[in-house]
Amino acid sequence: MGASALNAFGRQLVDLTLNKTRYDNWDLQWFVEGPFWRRTKMDFSRDYKQIPDYELGWMKHGKSLREILDEGQFLHKNLLEYKKTAVEKEAARVNYLIAHVANLVFRTRMLLGETFTFDEMTQGLYDVVCPETDCAKFKEVCEELEQALPGSTSFNDRLVKFKERILVKPEYLLKIIKGTTKAWHDIAVDRMDVTGNSMPRVRVGELPTPDMVFISILFGYDYNHLEYERTFNTLYPWTVDKVMEYIGHENEPGHLTCFEKRTQKFIDTCWPEMSIVSQHSTSNAMGEGCSRFAALNLSFDHSIEKMLDFEREYIFEPAKLDKSLLELMPLWHKFCEVANFAKLEASRYHWDGNWNDEECIHFLERYGFAVKGEGRSIVDGFETKDPGHYVAHYYSLDLAREYFSSLNLDVDSQWAAYEALCSSHMTLKDIKEKKSLW
Repeated sequence: MGASALNAFGRQLVDLTLNKTRYDNWDLQWFVEGPFWRRTKMDFSRDYKQIPDYELGWMKHGKSLREILDEGQFLHKNLLEYKKTAVEKEAARVNYLIAHVANLVFRTRMLLGETFTFDEMTQGLYDVVCPETDCAKFKEVCEELEQALPGSTSFNDRLVKFKERILVKPEYLLKIIKGTTKAWHDIAVDRMDVTGNSMPRVRVGELPTPDMVFISILFGYDYNHLEYERTFNTLYPWTVDKVMEYIGHENEPGHLTCFEKRTQKFIDTCWPEMSIVSQHSTSNAMGEGCSRFAALNLSFDHSIEKMLDFEREYIFEPAKLDKSLLELMPLWHKFCEVANFAKLEASRYHWDGNWNDEECIHFLERYGFAVKGEGRSIVDGFETKDPGHYVAHYYSLDLAREYFSSLNLDVDSQWAAYEALCSSHMTLKDIKEKKSLW
């Protein structure tokens, strides 16, 4: 009875998640409904203002938010009851289903208008609470960067100038995106047991607004192949750090590798929960952190020198950027990471009503985490980004680094662990608690 019961629970979770997407447009990150699929209609646009949808049709309709909440709460109770008699080999799967149904119930309560503190929200959606960052850390990295940046003008002016000097011009963008996508694809194929058939087709073009990074279109999949297309926005400010942040973790060895592995696990086991990835869930937050870890740490054997060599070969040289700036890139990457935690703290204070817009803007621009005049767009983004964005994307990276460090494995074994994580029942909470993968 165990497998059939858990499959039924998993199917309910998938159905409720699909129903919820009618009210939660950005929630669905990945979905496969069978062993293979091909897009048969051209009813999509590469200029969508939101990610083009999968062909879900009737699967998105039929339940109100209140019905989703009631059924989700009932499903959660049934899973807790099942857990009392579950056998040991079912434990990880049962806990995964319980956590994800709880995430779904919590997100539905948010959509129905319930209000929560920032920490309650991240706990409910991702099963973690990020401790507050000491402001001394912000001051320290800013002072270090201020001393290192060339020039004698104000810190803000030198920040603007430096970002201009590491900006990839639109005429070079396609070459850069193609080159880095292929380089990270080769790393994934070399270090993991992947098919090698899922490198995405990449394009560039002007999207409706400058803040859109890319749009994605799934054209098909089967056990050995994902046919995925991504159009990257030429209006977006593609500085070197943004190329490094997005390309590897969004494509291979990041999210697309995870999607390939989950799809294979779904086909191998018929576990419904492996067919879907919901943005507002603890496993997706784990995927965000681990994908970034694979792209930015594992890909370079934890070596900043190898990372700089990559930037030189695949970004600085083909984009005709000043290679003397490479010596500043380690500090710049450190600054960018700390900036994300500054935005996390500002979003926390903003969400909880402790700071208004102007106070958030002053904080970000005071430390240089937003150049003067850009703070407003960042703060406005607090309302439009997914709730807890900086926790799910950047605190999760810190947790992934701590987790892999705790394994005490060599780099090859860390790659094997990452590959196993992609299709496991591990969650961000498990990563934080450093639970055993095997």
